[in-house]
Amino acid sequence: MVISLAIATVILLLLGVFLGSIIVERKNIQRSFHYSQALYVAEAGIEKTLCYLKQHLQDGGVWTDSMINGETVVDDPDEDGWRSFINSSLGSGSYSVELRPVSAYQIWVKSTGNVDDVSRSIQVFVEAQNLSPWNNSIYAGRGSAAGTVISGNARIHGSVHILGDELESDDVAISFTGTAGIWNNYEGMPAELATKIPPCPTTTFNGETVESLGAVVRVKRGKVALSGTGTVGQEDVPGNSFKETVDAVYITDGYGGNKGAANVYSDNGTGNTYDLGDLLEFPSLTDPYIDPDTGVEYPTYLEYLSDNSVHISINEISSKVDSFSYSDGTNSISWDPNTGVLNIEGIVFVDTDSLDIGEKDETIEYTGNGSIVVARISDSTVAGEIRVHGNLLAQGTYPAGGFPTNSLGLITGDLYLATGESQRLMTGVFFAENQIISEKQTEIAGTFVSNYFDLGSQVPRVYQVPELATNLPPGMVASSPVWDLVITQWNESTS
Repeated sequence: MVISLAIATVILLLLGVFLGSIIVERKNIQRSFHYSQALYVAEAGIEKTLCYLKQHLQDGGVWTDSMINGETVVDDPDEDGWRSFINSSLGSGSYSVELRPVSAYQIWVKSTGNVDDVSRSIQVFVEAQNLSPWNNSIYAGRGSAAGTVISGNARIHGSVHILGDELESDDVAISFTGTAGIWNNYEGMPAELATKIPPCPTTTFNGETVESLGAVVRVKRGKVALSGTGTVGQEDVPGNSFKETVDAVYITDGYGGNKGAANVYSDNGTGNTYDLGDLLEFPSLTDPYIDPDTGVEYPTYLEYLSDNSVHISINEISSKVDSFSYSDGTNSISWDPNTGVLNIEGIVFVDTDSLDIGEKDETIEYTGNGSIVVARISDSTVAGEIRVHGNLLAQGTYPAGGFPTNSLGLITGDLYLATGESQRLMTGVFFAENQIISEKQTEIAGTFVSNYFDLGSQVPRVYQVPELATNLPPGMVASSPVWDLVITQWNESTS
């Protein structure tokens, strides 16, 4: 009996140890499960917040607003600047989200997932990218019949986006030689033009505060050929006031020319392929369109422009043309040859095949915000020409005047900018369904959107104005922003 009792006692002790081990293991397994669950719940909070942030941008808001997509951002930050945003239950857990905006389009997001006694936090830094065609210096479509997209030399200051829809992988989308290339700043801009536009944005790069346009170069199809001193970006030079390197390049088919990738100075190297898939297309005047304000469906965007504009029949705006004024109560245009001032509001549809603006040595200043359309569709192709011969500038200096406080859009089939004249200055928003030709040493602040560009051999300069993308004149093609969110930092913690 004594032996049996001893054996039973040992068995009970072993059973107790075994059961205790099972209980501890079960708790560990349960905690591990809650540990994973808490992370998933925190991720759900991040994803929901990203959806809210993106929708808020689509609705015209910014991330420093007191409400994001209808949800209040509590105006009571903690000592680290975090503001409470949303709280929600999810399954057996819950999450709480806090925001810390840095700027209108940069924000920290922290989501804490809670399951039982486990809390896990995810902290991310989010930046908004407006992928609108107008958030570039040049946005290009299919190219010409010869296969190229940009022919000739130019100094392009700002982002460049080339789709190359009809190019093969061995075709050249763009070629730079001599002093041509892509810059990330306003170096060399004439002072008269600089006073018309907002100053170049700044960023912190290598510990320095420098001017930067945040230039990104994307080429979906076709090569970038670089020869001689033709470059994409420039080598970083510490100690000056501007950023030389471009922020990123995404070029699928690589580089050509006798220098190739050796003449590319980019923060993300040269090996990244096109990153936007089939998200974007070239915005055509022949595309169908639904008016978001009225819900009316139009067979083409050009028909929408025609039905929502004041129609006029002129073929020239210059000092040789008598004063005129047209209005339908919503859209208007007036010209005074004595002052050289053109005033425009809304959409103006010109019922002629071509329009000449300015004389060779003439300066036309414009006020207001509007677009001039010279185009018609024939056999699914867009015809119409606008030719600008002199200086075309927004009146005044920024911010009280200048560009894009005053903004003029030109919409046509073929656009010719000072093709016979040199040393011209322009500010504007330029869309051509077929081609834009700017052969001489013209200095232009604004954006070009076209299928093909002939930029000649005398190195015209195009300067992107970042504020333009969200301050377009009425009627411009693809005027709605296309927002993409980029997470540049991701940190996790557990409590």
